[in-house]
Amino acid sequence: MREITTAVVLAGGEIDPDWQAQTGVRSRAEVMVGNAPMYLHVLRAMQGVEGIETILIVGKVPHGAGYSVLTPHASLLENVRLGLEQSPTDSVLFATVDLPFLTAESVQFFLDESLRSGASLTYAVVPADVCRERFPGMKRTTVRLREGEFTGGNLLWARRTVAMRELPRLEALYHARKQPVRMAMAIGTGLLIRFLLAQFVSPRLLSIEQIETRVARILQVPVKAIITPYPEVGTDIDRLEHWQAVQGR
Repeated sequence: MREITTAVVLAGGEIDPDWQAQTGVRSRAEVMVGNAPMYLHVLRAMQGVEGIETILIVGKVPHGAGYSVLTPHASLLENVRLGLEQSPTDSVLFATVDLPFLTAESVQFFLDESLRSGASLTYAVVPADVCRERFPGMKRTTVRLREGEFTGGNLLWARRTVAMRELPRLEALYHARKQPVRMAMAIGTGLLIRFLLAQFVSPRLLSIEQIETRVARILQVPVKAIITPYPEVGTDIDRLEHWQAVQGR
């Protein structure tokens, strides 16, 4: 029997003026991809996941059946805290709203692997080649590690009690997710050196396990990177050029 989980969709944030001019909307959640706004794509994916019984959308989106809307605050940290405070379960899955290709299958895989991991915090990573094959027109920031070349995903799972305690550190790591050097700096200069050597000398000099060990030491809880074969987890539409690249898919 699966543990019951709450899904929190972070849907706050306005888009830049050029993007607004082309789409006619102000928020990323409202941007149309295909036949639906991005928040609806993510909502449909979450509604198809076994074990998710509560869905909270933190953002300015229409109210509807099967989910609750929470008024967003000014910062990511405040919105994450709001989602955690309103979660009725200790198992909480976070997703950003800009994942229009997200599927229930991809979320189910990440959630199941997270619950099986024994960790208190997990984060999705995606092999870069998988993303390039599925979305050849989308440029992604990647890192070279012993296990291969990866890009960060936009799914994070946590134990509510742990996340509430570690929110400031978690926010710093989240903001750095698409900036490899910043991520390495956030978790130690020693790792930064290893990271640079891995990118420019040999990827064998840094492994996912070494990163997990360092983050676990900082947070004092077990953490796990979940390698997912689903490119939609790492394909976020967060800039005008991304949106333009996927038009007509």
